[in-house]
Amino acid sequence: MIHTKLLLLEYNTVNKTGINQWKLVTIRNIRNLLFNIDLTAEIIPANDANKLNDLLSTLKGKKLTTEEEKLVKELVVI
Repeated sequence: MIHTKLLLLEYNTVNKTGINQWKLVTIRNIRNLLFNIDLTAEIIPANDANKLNDLLSTLKGKKLTTEEEKLVKELVVI
């Protein structure tokens, strides 16, 4: 589900007249982090921005950037 949301965001970002390169890079960074999750052992908290933020921060090994945190909130809202 979260991968689908990311694909939709990426599609919308690419197809806008003024492409937001930072958002596109952020979407791809988050997607790459999510590829590190063993989906058979881990549940992705797609409806809780704080838990998703914590999970991604753990995968990244440091705090998410402001852009990444905004994207996490956007993913939860969609």
